[in-house]
Amino acid sequence: MKMELKYFVVILSVVCIAILYFLSTLSQPITIELHEVPGYEGKQVIVEGTVTEHHVTTYGGHIVNIKDMGNQSNFEIIVFVEEKTTVEYGDRIQATGKVQKYNDEWEVVVNDARFVKILQKWSNITFPLWQLAENPSKYIGINVNVTGDVDRDYDTYFYLVDSKERHSIVVYYDSSIFRNFTQGDSVCVRGQFIYDEETLRFTINVKDGNHCISVVETK
Repeated sequence: MKMELKYFVVILSVVCIAILYFLSTLSQPITIELHEVPGYEGKQVIVEGTVTEHHVTTYGGHIVNIKDMGNQSNFEIIVFVEEKTTVEYGDRIQATGKVQKYNDEWEVVVNDARFVKILQKWSNITFPLWQLAENPSKYIGINVNVTGDVDRDYDTYFYLVDSKERHSIVVYYDSSIFRNFTQGDSVCVRGQFIYDEETLRFTINVKDGNHCISVVETK
């Protein structure tokens, strides 16, 4: 009788452990793609994407739009962080939070800024000009880091061209701040990729404190 009771206790313990493990897996956030967000309403998820827009609310929260740059659908969602974060346009981030629908838009609500991780800073992600030219709509509004040669330099802008001169883009800058280069120099440009509605063309604007134009040393 004592032996049977011993086996029963062991089996019961194993079953309890299995049940606890199963319950713990249900409470763990699930890593999903951005386009899968609508299917996880009310659940904790982990999502990754590139910051295309962000602003601080009047209540101190931070609204961050992220997009899946590797997906042709360009699916975009809102990450609402209840605290201010240090993210910037173009950063690739990971966010852990609860999926909900607010004002007909899907969002992931993050209650602690520590659950927003910067996987890669925009300044460390280099885009060749041909990549921007291939699908420019993907990059509108985000910070980009590109290299090329200065061509046709004017007071407030210049043309940045690639080594084979197949692609070019206008770079607008403040000449009173950024004037450490001359025509023909190879430069690294960090600025915001935008669509200029007045000129109907894509440009890079060097305007924030995190933007810069630096000469690339060539051997």
